[in-house]
Formats: sequence, structure tokens, C-alpha cells
Amino acid sequence: MLKTAAMVGWSGVGSFDDLERSAIRKLKTRGVVLARRSGMLALRVSDPVTVARSLGYLPGVSWIAVGFLFEGQEGYLRSLEDLARRYLTKGKSFRISAYAVASSRSVGDVVLAGNSHLLSVIDDARVNERKPDIRFHVSFEGDKGACGVEIGSGPGGYPTNGTWVTCLVSGGENSSSMTWMSALSGFSLRLVHSATDDKSLLHVARLYSELSFRMDERSLELVVLRGDGSPVGRIGKWLREHDETSFAGLRPRQTRGLTRLAVSFPNLRFPLLILQEDEIKGVYRSLGLGRASGGKGIGLTLHALKAGGKYQETRFGGSTADSNTVIDAIRRGSA
Repeated sequence: MLKTAAMVGWSGVGSFDDLERSAIRKLKTRGVVLARRSGMLALRVSDPVTVARSLGYLPGVSWIAVGFLFEGQEGYLRSLEDLARRYLTKGKSFRISAYAVASSRSVGDVVLAGNSHLLSVIDDARVNERKPDIRFHVSFEGDKGACGVEIGSGPGGYPTNGTWVTCLVSGGENSSSMTWMSALSGFSLRLVHSATDDKSLLHVARLYSELSFRMDERSLELVVLRGDGSPVGRIGKWLREHDETSFAGLRPRQTRGLTRLAVSFPNLRFPLLILQEDEIKGVYRSLGLGRASGGKGIGLTLHALKAGGKYQETRFGGSTADSNTVIDAIRRGSA
């Protein structure tokens, strides 16, 4: 008997255990039956499409698919044919990607058997290894396996590994892009924003909201700093008081004084300096944040960081939330 399942493909970097942990925490669903296959995580669920799509942006995911858990060669071909009749229409091309661990079947055997079967049951179907219309993923471990049809691609990168870093964010293109890059590097994120006005807070709230739907929200936190004096001065004081690895997103042309900044703040890193402006804008748009506010971000300078100043700190995190919920929680916390 075939059992419906949602599947995610591992990017191949980082830890497969971290991907499994992130997926289960993201689903927040008890009773999900896991099947670990080579390079694939299969989750036995009644609504595989919804579950697969909910994991589509998870760091460390290469692709998402829906399909079946099966046993034996007969179960494999039955599940493949069932999926093909739903997704592989007449004249379309396909490719089967296979994995095999501790099995008497080789990858070549799995692919050849699947290709032969689909070509015999689907009219005018054809194999295309380079640019197929439909991609099937099959994995065997012993006599048990999983077979799915790809319905979307993931962001890739490293699964979240539990190591926390601080990202200094304004809500603009540079800091938002840097934050998502940090997430795809496997880090849990603490977003630190030095508030200037309601508009900047709204942009940061949208950033938190977007990230909370993409990654394990328990690996995400927003810290808002308020107070008198220089907004960037609060950042400088916060950095001195917290011995954490911190990322700041700067425009590539803002490179003067970086050596002096690195000496003053050895835990501060600038991962976006290797990117061009169009790449930054592309990442920003992919986050679904619309147009940038047009501001200059937090505008880090050595002079401002030295200024320091008192501040009040308000935190929000650990849950999926829309931007209004984030703003309301921050305002209540600072009241």
C-alpha cells in the first residue's frame, strides 16, 4: 500500500540532522512519520502539497516534492506511474534522479527501470536529462523507498545549525539581503535595529515577518533599541556590551574606514562587500519586501560608533508573525 508523503531534498552541505530538526520544528505538527532517505527527507502526511510548500523556503532545502513511500520494486513502479499520470502529460519530457543506500539496486538500475516503465505507460513521453519538464526523485534504502515529483525548488544553503549571530538591520536592501544570506549560511538570527522612526520600524517588522515564514522561527529574534542621541551610537554601545559575532550590511562603495572599524570591533563582519548592487537588489526583491525605503541604512561610521549613549531594549521572537503583530508587540514592550 502506498503512503502519501511530502519530501524535501537536502542541499548537500551542512548537516542532514539539522535539516530534519528544522523541518519538524517548522511544521509544529505531532504525529508526522519521518522516513530518512539518502539526500531526502520524506514526511508521511495526509496533505503532502501543503506540507511541502510550507518547507519550500527552509534553509538547506534544495527542492520540494510530493509522492509516496513504498516497499519493493513493484511499489516503486506503481508510485512512479501514479505520479506520472497526474503530472506527466502527453509529449512532456522527464528525468528521474535516484539515490540508493544499503540496497541491492544500483542508481543506474533504478533510473533505467523507471525510464522504461514511464515510456511504456505515458504516450509520447521522452527522457530529457538536461532540461526536463518534470523531475522525479526516487530513493531506496534497503527494500524501502520514497518516490516524488518535484513541485518547487528551495533556497539551498546550509540548514540552521543553532549558532546565533547578530545582524544589524535598517530594513533596507543591504541589511535585509545580508540577513537572508546569514540565514542561508546556517545561522540563527538576532536582528538588531536602532529605531529612528515608524517607517524604519515597519520595514524591519516586515523583514522579521518574512523571515519567520521562511525559517524555523525559534531561530529568529528581533531586538529594537530606542533612546536619545545618535541611533548608530546605540548600535556602538550595544556592540560593546554584547560579545557576539555581528554582521552589518554596507554598500560596496562604503569601504573607507573598514580596517579601523575591524580593529575597534573585532566581532563585526561585513559579508555583503563582495556583492554588487544588482545582486543586493535581487535578494531584497526575492524576500518579497517591495521597494526599499530609499534611506542609507544604519550608516555605520567609526565616529558614530564611538558616540555611544543610553538605550532601551525591546525584544520579540520565537514565533511566526505578520508585521502588524511584530510592531504591536514592540510598542507594548517599550511602553
